[in-house]
Amino acid sequence: MINPSRRKIFQLSQTKLLITGLLISYLGFIFWLGMRLIVIFSGAVIVVLAIASWYMQLQRQKSRTLANSADLLQLDVFLGHINYLDNQIPHACQSLWRSVRQQTLTIQQITIQISQQESTFTPDLLETLHTVLDLLDRLIKALQVTEKVQTSHYRELAKQQLQSSLTRLQHTQDQLQELHDQIALDNLGQPTLTNSGVISTRLQTLIVENTRGILGD
Repeated sequence: MINPSRRKIFQLSQTKLLITGLLISYLGFIFWLGMRLIVIFSGAVIVVLAIASWYMQLQRQKSRTLANSADLLQLDVFLGHINYLDNQIPHACQSLWRSVRQQTLTIQQITIQISQQESTFTPDLLETLHTVLDLLDRLIKALQVTEKVQTSHYRELAKQQLQSSLTRLQHTQDQLQELHDQIALDNLGQPTLTNSGVISTRLQTLIVENTRGILGD
């Protein structure tokens, strides 16, 4: 079964023109060199590689478009940012990255739920998600440096930066989950000791703390 996103790509007029042009060229190639097995096979390989290259180019363009979008509360937009980072992870760190990736998606889901409950917090939540992506970028750079440097002193500094980013991400998840639960209780008619002003202040504090962490305290 063809993935819907792939189906859309093959429905593009540019793709149809490309495929048509390739088929015409393929037939011309065979006509020019004759109906031999090597000619048919090599021509088919060229056509397949050209289509695959076109598909990969469109996918990269789509990822860049999503990565430049600001609406991080949209799952596909947020995933575009995360997917863009996937290729930057050192092979030896894939296990840790999978855990961090899942945690980051959990954080985004919590912010969506908070925004759905109280839309007035949406600007603060978007800013929080931007700091989360910045923390991820800092974390990835620490992973890359850890893999590259040889001296123990600089490896230790990279590990400290990595641990700092991991701690900030966990703190962000904990804070957002607590705010989510407080809002949920308020909506159930069991008001907590918080109000909108206090929640907004806590979000701003979280943003400041993350920013300070990104800048290296």
